[in-house]
Amino acid sequence: MAQTRPAVGLLYNPATPDLVSHAPDLVEYIAAMPDRLWFDFGPGEPGRRFHRTLEAIQEVKRHAKGRILAGHGIGLSLPSAVPMDEVFLDAVARMSEDLGGFQWYTEHLSVFITPRGSVPNAQAGLGLPVVYDDETFEIVGSKLRRMRDVLGCPLALENGSFFTPVPDIDVTEPQFLNRLHGEGLCDTLLDIHNLYVGWRNGGVSPADYMEELDSDAVIEIHLAGGDDFAGFYMDSHSGLTPPEVWQLAFDYVPRFNRLRAITFEFQETYYEKITPEALVEELRWMHQLADLCAVESPIQEMYLEVAHAG
Repeated sequence: MAQTRPAVGLLYNPATPDLVSHAPDLVEYIAAMPDRLWFDFGPGEPGRRFHRTLEAIQEVKRHAKGRILAGHGIGLSLPSAVPMDEVFLDAVARMSEDLGGFQWYTEHLSVFITPRGSVPNAQAGLGLPVVYDDETFEIVGSKLRRMRDVLGCPLALENGSFFTPVPDIDVTEPQFLNRLHGEGLCDTLLDIHNLYVGWRNGGVSPADYMEELDSDAVIEIHLAGGDDFAGFYMDSHSGLTPPEVWQLAFDYVPRFNRLRAITFEFQETYYEKITPEALVEELRWMHQLADLCAVESPIQEMYLEVAHAG
């Protein structure tokens, strides 16, 4: 059982201020994405690449006041076989400083950038699976060391959401994350909905994955909802957390002794469809989970049909 209670919070987006206004006491933590607080015009004239959205930055600062603040990124594409984007990393460090300092910073263990012809850093459009071998470990490890030097805060990597199984792998994703943690390179951000996405699309069982993962590596979890599209289940962040994901969370999350935050993700374009009232109820469920993490008692059977059946 966890000895300290993790904070409950949100991945920040333009709808976050309205949701916080409905339940300010339920939001203890905010994860800000630097990628969403600027426009990246790509390499060019020095100093002119990133155009910050100053009003949005001030809004994040206002809502982070009195709350735990972490950073969450997607732009570094750490497993890609391309050099570290040093200009991007420096911009993240400056954003952290301007916002008062990230207590930890998370990135994705997925490939978003790939070399393509004359284009050195072409966007793949979605997170691609990673080959978990020694070569990839060295690529990711060297970039993590550089990130730690520049950002000066703890780091964690998030498991991916995939739409087809990867056959004949020698090292599984949890084994790869365990090695990163064991060698002191980073911790794990466990997105339980991503595990559910992979399982719905023919991948490994989430329970098997979490049994293999080192529970001491996990410092943050993500919850979210998705939908079906063209025969696939999508990590669209379009709804509430599915009951199956809640059950997994209540079964496994109290084992994460170093857990610092429970984070819900939703796309702002779905905010009115989900409704603020339903999201406030989601936050209340998250607080029940956080409370369970902080007590020294067996996990009780949880029946999660109310408010999530639809």
